[in-house]
Amino acid sequence: MSRSDRIEWWLAQTQSTLRTVEAARAMRRRPIGLEEVPRSRAGRVEAAPSPVSSQRIRRGSTITGGVDEERRRALPMSRGGGGAVGAGRFSPTRRDLPVEGGSSGGAGQGGALGRARKLAAGYQPAVIKVVSYARGVARVTATGQYIQREEVALETHDGRILEDREAVAVEMKGWSTGFAKRAESQDVVALRLRLAGVRDTPEGREKMGTAFSAGFSGHRYAARIDGTPSGDLEARAVVALAGCAKERLRVREERGGEGETSITRRRFDTASEAIIKARIEAATGQGADAVVLMPAGTSHGRDGVTYRLNKLIEAGPAIDDRGKSVANVADTRSAAREWGRSLRSQSSRDTMHLILSAKAGTDVGALIEAARAFLHDRFADHKFMFGVHTDKEADGHVHAHAVITVKNEAGQKIHPGRDTFQDWREAYAEHAQAQGLKIVATSARERASSQSYGPRDKAIVDVAERPRPAREARDRGYASHPDNQRLIENARHRIGTARSNPIRLPTSEPARQAVDDSAAAWRTVAREQPTNDLAQGMLARLTMAQTFGTILHTIETRVDHLTKEHDDMAITSEKMVKDLNLMNEAVSRTSDLLEGQTKQQFQEASARYLETLANRIDLQRVHESGVETMTRAEIEAIAGPNADRLIAHAQQILGRETREAATAERLADRTVEAERRQEARAGADPDAVRELRAERAMVSTSEQAAARESREAVAASEAVRALAAHPERPLPADLGQTDALAKLRAEQQRVVREIEAEAGEAESARPQCMS
Repeated sequence: MSRSDRIEWWLAQTQSTLRTVEAARAMRRRPIGLEEVPRSRAGRVEAAPSPVSSQRIRRGSTITGGVDEERRRALPMSRGGGGAVGAGRFSPTRRDLPVEGGSSGGAGQGGALGRARKLAAGYQPAVIKVVSYARGVARVTATGQYIQREEVALETHDGRILEDREAVAVEMKGWSTGFAKRAESQDVVALRLRLAGVRDTPEGREKMGTAFSAGFSGHRYAARIDGTPSGDLEARAVVALAGCAKERLRVREERGGEGETSITRRRFDTASEAIIKARIEAATGQGADAVVLMPAGTSHGRDGVTYRLNKLIEAGPAIDDRGKSVANVADTRSAAREWGRSLRSQSSRDTMHLILSAKAGTDVGALIEAARAFLHDRFADHKFMFGVHTDKEADGHVHAHAVITVKNEAGQKIHPGRDTFQDWREAYAEHAQAQGLKIVATSARERASSQSYGPRDKAIVDVAERPRPAREARDRGYASHPDNQRLIENARHRIGTARSNPIRLPTSEPARQAVDDSAAAWRTVAREQPTNDLAQGMLARLTMAQTFGTILHTIETRVDHLTKEHDDMAITSEKMVKDLNLMNEAVSRTSDLLEGQTKQQFQEASARYLETLANRIDLQRVHESGVETMTRAEIEAIAGPNADRLIAHAQQILGRETREAATAERLADRTVEAERRQEARAGADPDAVRELRAERAMVSTSEQAAARESREAVAASEAVRALAAHPERPLPADLGQTDALAKLRAEQQRVVREIEAEAGEAESARPQCMS
């Protein structure tokens, strides 16, 4: 298919989608009288026969897939029904209720069409989440007691009822005999490095920098070089112990002395120390005897990175292994996120906190029986306890909480992945349907649904917006603290995205296949049930996801083809420009059909591909003009096509920072007013005096936040002016180190690096040099 044919195909798909969406909207707006409802039975779905008992279907199957005598034994019959776990009597008739909405059998049977029919018949998606993991008896007990709050009785794997916090603590103490004894991994180390005979001179500092970067090559680090009173140099640093490939440096502890005089000394083990010193010697010529390594404390995980970096910069800013400054709390948090994946952090897990969700109005007794059957089914050889909470029913949902040991009786551990969760959803839906509940196993991909938010996001926003009566002063202080502002806003954003549920465009092959299958299924359901608003809405949603996902994939494929041409498939810049113009036109027309975050998602994805092509066109033009060499300034000049985007990004940052500054100022004003009201009623009341002290602390914190936000708004304004004048020059360091500006700097650096890399590829066909 030629380039023009491809573009015409995109536009035809776009117009077809527009017609489909408009038709669906018109169908949903059209009033339907009783006489207009079709009498045909074509849209009806035959009810499924009475399901086979899920315990009989799945008996002998566990997450590990093995079968032993324990699994061959029949599980105890479910008891319950009514409002509390274990209360009431078992109802044998509930299992015989028919499952409505389509094909018979389990939730996984019937394929995408069977699931679509059930959803159209009013079924709710099966929702299972792992909220957290816990390690150690103290954290595990706290999780169990959290579930037991508000006097919710917990039922154990062997049918016992735990009615209070003390009973939960005793149970968890019994579980702890099987908990892992493995300590958390050492992920980062704070250390000092000295080179004998290297003095505090410019040459000495350069040599020390070379030595450090060579010694810890392949590892993430942040370091600062200081002069000592004796005139020597010392590098202080935080280093990730996991490096490239499978290398991992190790720190050992040695104890010396006895009793009160005993001391603990840390050192790198023999192999790690030899590796570091050999690299330094190769880079600087300093012998191993002249290299002094002094590791201090080690820490675990991203929190450990943040802690160690904050300690490092107390005496001054540091520079990381990629040349970025680490000078404040925002920088350390950003570094912790960047380092996270490379840490290869390992932490033992003893229990998993699992939640089974259902919508408000769900029969609580049936949910209890379904949860019990599901847990005995999928975790028959694990210890667990569970309880059902209805305190959130006013918010639209009820939950079954479960604490499950990660390790089973055979010593095998749960490592849930995407396929595991799909299996769990299907099992949960089967047991729920066996109890007469309308729940079906489906996935977010099949519904083109955006990712939901987590319970931590909800807790953060609740504390910020609705302080708890017993902890009002503390919660208000948390919400007004400058370090928490972005955390709260990010949580609000995730919750807002999940609630508005914008169409999620498929960008991977599995996601596109899932959307294609689901769209075909809903197309069938929409034909069968032309008056079903849900079916028409889902068809329109999936059609849009399918069409725009395919357009993105086509653009990606074409750009990849154009930017990776072989010598025997040369293409001129003129032809590439024609492609770029046609793609820009198609993207522009397509974007007009979208709105909100779905539109933003499409524009951002397509812009990445088109910017790559635009940069390649500029380099191709340079190549065609016969230029033999290119200076760095000439390469940076090619960033011109990206300048508008960088400036627009900076302007967005300016707008956000200005709004945040205004919000912080209003919060400070309200806090001052609250302090004055508290002063008026304080008098001699001790409680009122304590509240007044808390209010005064909040006033100080709020004023600091307002001042900080104002400074960040000024810095953003300066960034806009700097980029508008010289988009190829790095932003001035004195603008500040906010998270937003750090991301803008990183984006600017990435653009220049991409241009340089593509320039090297474009010029590699000729004997050229980069000056």
